[in-house]
Order: sequence, then structure tokens, then C-alpha cells
Amino acid sequence: MAGLGAFLVSVAGPIARKVLASIGVGVVSYAAISTALNGALSAAKTALSGLGGDGLAIIQMTGIFTAFSIIAGALIARVGLNAIKKFEVLK
Repeated sequence: MAGLGAFLVSVAGPIARKVLASIGVGVVSYAAISTALNGALSAAKTALSGLGGDGLAIIQMTGIFTAFSIIAGALIARVGLNAIKKFEVLK
């Protein structure tokens, strides 16, 4: 029974270390990129809000703000995955 416990501890240690490291890298990457992209989205919304009421209504009907949010989410996911691969947390 002692051999089984030692085996489980030796297997779980490296796995837990990789999981915690990947979570840490992902959180830091997400926080940095999320802040930058939220600023860019706010600037785009501010620039588009300078249009007249009819122009802004047409833009909102096209769903451009939703498209911006989807693209920003994809960029955040991609940067997070690249950061994890760059630091060789996951191989």
C-alpha cells in the first residue's frame, strides 16, 4: 500500500505543477490583453458614437459591436495559447 501512495504522489506532482503554471500564465496573459483590447473597443465605440442617430442605429443593427467583441475574444484566446506554448508549460 505504501508503494501505491508513493507512486500516486510522484505522478500527481508534475501534473499539478504544469496545471498551476498554465493557469498562472493564462491569467496574466488574459489580464494584459483584455485590458488593451477593452481600451481599443471603447475607443472604437466612442469614434462610432460621433455619428448621427440614424447612422449609429444602422451600425448597431449590423451587429458591428458584437463582431468587435467576438474578434477581441478570439485574439485573447490566441495570445493566451501562444503564451502557454512559449513558456513551454504545455508541450
